[in-house]
Amino acid sequence: MRNLILGFGAVLMALASCQKEDLPEATRLFRPVAKEGLVSEANWVSASWQKITGASSYTVQISRDTFRTIDATINIDTSYAVFQDLKWNQLYQVQVKANAQDTVKNSKYSNLGGIKTPKFPTILATPTVNDVSDEAIKVSWTNSGATVTSIKVLKGSDSSLVKEVTLTSTDVSNKYKIINGLAGSSQYIVYLYSGTTVRGWDNYTTKAPLSGTLVDLRSIADRPSVLADTLPLIPNGSTVILKRGYTYNIATGLSLDKSVTILSGSDLLVTEPATIYFTGNFNLVAGSNIDYIDFKNVKLVGSDYTGKYVVNANAAANVGRLSFESCVARVFRGMVRLQTAAVNITNFTINDCVIDSVGNYGVVNVDVALSKIENITIKNSTIFKTEKVITSKQNSTTVTVENCTINEAPLGGNYFIDYSTSGTNNVSGGIKIAGCIFGIGKGTTATPPVTAFRGARFGASTNIDVSGSYKTTDVVFTSNDLPNLIAYTKSYTELWQGPATGDFKIKDNTFAGKATAGDPRWR
Repeated sequence: MRNLILGFGAVLMALASCQKEDLPEATRLFRPVAKEGLVSEANWVSASWQKITGASSYTVQISRDTFRTIDATINIDTSYAVFQDLKWNQLYQVQVKANAQDTVKNSKYSNLGGIKTPKFPTILATPTVNDVSDEAIKVSWTNSGATVTSIKVLKGSDSSLVKEVTLTSTDVSNKYKIINGLAGSSQYIVYLYSGTTVRGWDNYTTKAPLSGTLVDLRSIADRPSVLADTLPLIPNGSTVILKRGYTYNIATGLSLDKSVTILSGSDLLVTEPATIYFTGNFNLVAGSNIDYIDFKNVKLVGSDYTGKYVVNANAAANVGRLSFESCVARVFRGMVRLQTAAVNITNFTINDCVIDSVGNYGVVNVDVALSKIENITIKNSTIFKTEKVITSKQNSTTVTVENCTINEAPLGGNYFIDYSTSGTNNVSGGIKIAGCIFGIGKGTTATPPVTAFRGARFGASTNIDVSGSYKTTDVVFTSNDLPNLIAYTKSYTELWQGPATGDFKIKDNTFAGKATAGDPRWR
């Protein structure tokens, strides 16, 4: 009898187990999918998404730190929401979930992306590197509406008042005011007022004071050869200061053998940087060991596309750093070319530059396997009308292209990054492309012009990481596609204000990468 009861109990347990397993789990609603991109035309952000079958409402959240902190939550029964009274000039992220009558069936959150609210409507001109020195700033504006009356300068660190300046009628007529007596390498917030009404604000960062051996050429006028005449004579580690708005000639090959910084001196009344005009090029002295060659805030202009370079090195030498900071470079066959002999550069950096009209040797070209650049970095820059960008016949350690706007580059059929023109073709630390926008390739001379280009060519052991980067609908890869580019569904002319003339200001407010991608100067 006992065995019979035990057996019956086992059957009941088995049935109960089967019934439990047969019960289906509650099915969640699908996550909402963005209907259109996020929109922000003032201090608000709107979001829309596709309706979800079975959803009775939606919960939408907005954040400034990728949802570690939630700034606001909206519960709504439509598929459209607007967050009001947000901060100006602030990057926000939005997520949404679909809610069911049975909360167990609520969907998980769907990330709708990020967008930056615009700057406060302002008559202030956006400051550039030409509007700051190591102890002063130039505040400029357009005269519109009520007359401007004063400027307040606050510390960037704690918003404490540094000084308040009353504007004269001359200042108002000039539409600018130079404010002196500030600290170098410091951040400031500048507010412009009409009476008590704020007309705009912006951030300024003063330059670091110059130190070391300073060679100031600003007092030498009407002698375009003075830079070329001076460079062979200066001590190692000198900083050469050029006069803004003045043109200096490099008429022949000029070989460098010592560390040097070449920059435009501060003059807040002259916004145009110094120009170095090349009918020759810089080279290196054979056997030299140079810690750095730095160009800062200068215009580098070639006389033609056929054979002009900024650096065309054909003598064996070692360089720790070759850098271009806040420069313009245009009309060259190539910007930097290493050829013939063993030239070794540890770090090659381009930051905050605009490069255009460069021919078939491109931005940087290691043109012989004897030479090598360990680390190549191009960031916060614009490259257009350029036939090649990065080419190397020797291995590198890292290649980084970050926050760049690229259009009409490279030439149709060419590679954007090319490490396979010889047997040594790897980038051991990988290739990283982040936060970039790619537009159409440069058209060839064929009829019709070919604009389709190739992505990146490299050895099998090289990894490539592409993130947060976009391509316009004009981008066509013939091979070696750059992976993980986000497709923007409009043309480059619909994205940028005037790409043919070098104006890459983003005009499409629905572009998902408006606040996060491309050269920051255009956002």
